[in-house]
Amino acid sequence: MNADPLAASYRWLEYAAFGRALERCRFEFLQRAVAARRILILGEGDGRFLARLVECNSNAQIVVVDSSARMLDLARRRLPAGAHARVEFQHLDALASPLPGGPFDLAVTHFFLDCFDGAAVAAIVAKVNALLHPGALWLVGEFQAPARGWRRLHAQLWLSTMYCFFGITTGLRTTTLPDYRGVLAVSGFAELERRERRSGLIVSQLWRKEA
Repeated sequence: MNADPLAASYRWLEYAAFGRALERCRFEFLQRAVAARRILILGEGDGRFLARLVECNSNAQIVVVDSSARMLDLARRRLPAGAHARVEFQHLDALASPLPGGPFDLAVTHFFLDCFDGAAVAAIVAKVNALLHPGALWLVGEFQAPARGWRRLHAQLWLSTMYCFFGITTGLRTTTLPDYRGVLAVSGFAELERRERRSGLIVSQLWRKEA
């Protein structure tokens, strides 16, 4: 997926579709990042989470990986001047390229895993897992489809629309939501907390590496 064509307008497209719901999802468990000392962020986007993170954690060394050069540029510009020395930006494809060397005690993926199919998610989780300390946390913000009823129909309509839109505008090839929760669970992560929004369509999750 090449997010460059949408980078400049992405924030306003997000607000038009979801208001502040995605931002609240990203920030939900931010307080759990305060004690982290080395943080890996995959698919940061335009830098709104990163800017908030460096405000609440003034000591962590942070590595940001994104395949969109324009999104990385937006994230750089959003950083406070004093934070640049401790944030490293890497323009690379997290699936196709080696990830920066660990270890890390916190990983962050917000609306990132939904861009891949199940096999690719498993590969990415394995790569990140290898870089995390035992006991490390993983903040995940994602879309989901509730199990049944009108909430499931509501989610399926939104997911179909979004996959179609991003397929046309960015070349995204994935068309269905992968089972990222199942992959995390079988990879040795335990879900500690979760918060849902928009009738279950949007979910914030806090995971911990158990071993």
